Amino acid sequence: MKKYFLSFIEEAIFNPKYEGYRGGRLEVYVNDEPYAIEEIRFFTKNVEEFIEFRDKWDFQEVPARKLKEIRQAIKEKFSEFE
Repeated sequence: MKKYFLSFIEEAIFNPKYEGYRGGRLEVYVNDEPYAIEEIRFFTKNVEEFIEFRDKWDFQEVPARKLKEIRQAIKEKFSEFE
């Protein structure tokens, strides 16, 4: 069974309009490939819940069905793109 390795990368937000937001990407790796096969963007003001989510999944290996659930959770809870 293929497993996907997850790594959250947070990025600095300099626009004062978005003070208090967290943003960046979740990089998804497969096997021992040196480059991410996917980047899932996040941008949220829901910081406390995001930190819990990130701490749970950062540096974890998950099967495809769990990756699909994580992708959907980020889209629904942590994507406030304009």
